[in-house]
Amino acid sequence: KLEGVSGESPALKQVVETVSVVARTNTTVLLRGESGTGKEFFAQAIHELSPRRKKSFVKLNCAALPESVLESELFGHEKGAFTGAIAQRAGRFELANGGTLLLDEIGEISPAFQAKLLRVLQEGELERVGGTKTLEVDVRLICATNKNLEMAVANGEFRADLYYRISVVPIVLPPLRERPGDIPRLAKVLLNRFNKENHSELAFAPSALDVMSQCYFPGNVRELENCVRRTATLARSRTIVPSDFACKNSQCLSSLLWKGIDGSHGGNAIDELAKNNVMPAASPHSARCIGVSPVKACDPNDPGCPAMGSRLTERDRLIDAMEKAGWVQAKAARILGLTPRQVGYALRRHRIEVKKL
Repeated sequence: KLEGVSGESPALKQVVETVSVVARTNTTVLLRGESGTGKEFFAQAIHELSPRRKKSFVKLNCAALPESVLESELFGHEKGAFTGAIAQRAGRFELANGGTLLLDEIGEISPAFQAKLLRVLQEGELERVGGTKTLEVDVRLICATNKNLEMAVANGEFRADLYYRISVVPIVLPPLRERPGDIPRLAKVLLNRFNKENHSELAFAPSALDVMSQCYFPGNVRELENCVRRTATLARSRTIVPSDFACKNSQCLSSLLWKGIDGSHGGNAIDELAKNNVMPAASPHSARCIGVSPVKACDPNDPGCPAMGSRLTERDRLIDAMEKAGWVQAKAARILGLTPRQVGYALRRHRIEVKKL
């Protein structure tokens, strides 16, 4: 069991088991999963369990930097290499020498930079920007992405040779909706963290944990933490009860993110809340907590809601939508709020045979 991991779901246990095994090697790992599923946490765990634990764990978000800056950040630069380079600087590869380097959002780097990165990974050597000296580096690489890299390769947006280089051991982190039994346990951990930070002694009533367990949390652990912190901050007593949740008072705006509402509609919704003197905290979940699907929010009492009560898997929801659409992919895409291409890819990924009606 990894320290800091809260959950007993089979999907999470499988990830923990895989992480424990691959950590003992120097094999490159690709962490896949939606935003908020804990990719950085598991990357750190792999490092801490590895023979490299006494060396540095260095991380870089590739999506946060333009290509020119990214090259300098990763490879370093010599003094005078460009305007503002007033001194020599070691890059992240050098800083991680002997240790582990996490490249987050690896799917966002440009094709031109992909070629430069591939050379370093293949040769284990690099030159600083503006330099001529070749430096050898020994780095265990972990990459992370929430992007469909296979689709990116098919579309020519991501080099196939780099894909094979970084996706040696892919580990898919399960979204929170696929581990609903872990929500109460996670919520308690997050509340304990809040209590320590704020010197408080709040606790959840069992009914409050039930409210959270009925939500999908498409934003995963990050969204759950947002919910816990907001609710704890505004709680009326030491015991958090259902009425303390924003979704029980039509004050929660976060589900607007999952309904596919555009900016103008979102603005109107917020204006409406302001007129009614309701504090905008996150989503108009109605008097009940609305179960939020991976794509759209909906009322669990609505027959059209994609499986709030039964918590269908992604595969089940896809089959359900295809059946409702008469096995027409374009219609199913509209039901799910996806593009026909995304539906086609999902059908292939889940090995669902399209019925001919």
